[in-house]
Amino acid sequence: MVKYIRLIILGFILAGAMFVHYQHIFPKEIMYPSVHSICPLGGLENLWAWMSGQRNLQRIFSGTMTLFFFSVGFALVFGRAFCGNICPLGALQEFFGKITKKRLAIPQKADAVLRYTKYLVLIVITLMAWITARLWIRYFDPWAAFAHLFSDELLSQFLVGFIILLMTLAASIFIDRFFCKYLCPTGALLGLISKISPAKIKRNIGCIACGSCSKPCPMNIKVSALETVNSAECIKCGQCVSACPTEKNDLRIALFGKTIKPLAFVIITVLLFFGGLFALHKAGMLQVGPPSLEWVPRTGNFLRINQLRGSMRIDQGAQFVGMELSHFYTLMEIPAAVPQETRLRDVGQFAPGWRFEAIRDSRVVE
Repeated sequence: MVKYIRLIILGFILAGAMFVHYQHIFPKEIMYPSVHSICPLGGLENLWAWMSGQRNLQRIFSGTMTLFFFSVGFALVFGRAFCGNICPLGALQEFFGKITKKRLAIPQKADAVLRYTKYLVLIVITLMAWITARLWIRYFDPWAAFAHLFSDELLSQFLVGFIILLMTLAASIFIDRFFCKYLCPTGALLGLISKISPAKIKRNIGCIACGSCSKPCPMNIKVSALETVNSAECIKCGQCVSACPTEKNDLRIALFGKTIKPLAFVIITVLLFFGGLFALHKAGMLQVGPPSLEWVPRTGNFLRINQLRGSMRIDQGAQFVGMELSHFYTLMEIPAAVPQETRLRDVGQFAPGWRFEAIRDSRVVE
């Protein structure tokens, strides 16, 4: 029962993420945030710019930093529960894993070495983001590619990420949580933090060590051989605890020394994560999209055009700046023939040589 309820919760989270992504690609009245601004790892990529007082990387907002620090704090308490009970990419892999019960056995030595790959990925993308001052990983990110499945940018900008996505989903049919185990930089970061988390899987001394708890573990941890599961690989999904066949529950989830039922732990982590984000949003600390006009940062009587985002349509950009549409066309040197529904980043398709970044970064409006 626990595993089915957990899968239903993951299904709703995945569906919600897909809705946000679709609305971002085809915005109407509301500008939905980009996939990068609502990814906890975006905060780490932006950390150097934030600490040095520079402007945020493109597609990153102040709320992304809030999300990053909140996710770190969440992992300090609940370990990698985000990966196991909340992450939509993890959910997508699990659903593909239900296609068949056949599993490909990775040699133990190879598996141990491959699991370090995600830490290398974490180091590379973080350093490259700090060095290049941009989201270097964007074009290689399978989740970003998934978010743009319905976009005309999928093959032009996210081809590599799309290939990685297809490989990940294909591998997930035969290898549980393939991306989580070997490639996910967010999982690597949260896994390191989880080492000091008070949330642990514990085995009683009188456990018969039947091995039932090890079989359903999607991360292939040998739970039955450990008194306390302190592995950075543990995603706190609770499937091992639910599989324990003994009446006295020889395996348990412990948080601050208190035993918590698997279903309760799943529900608590999901509610606290999204409840925390809702509270931060209400407090005005979770701005992860273009701000409304009253929130636009101003210096004296000037509004900086570099606050514009390429995902905005021309008419939305004019509204954001607070100008008449015709004046905005003139300011941005956009040919009058370009439809106002055109995304700012796509104007160059109608006006060869026009580059959104160059125009945006060189103009200031009184």
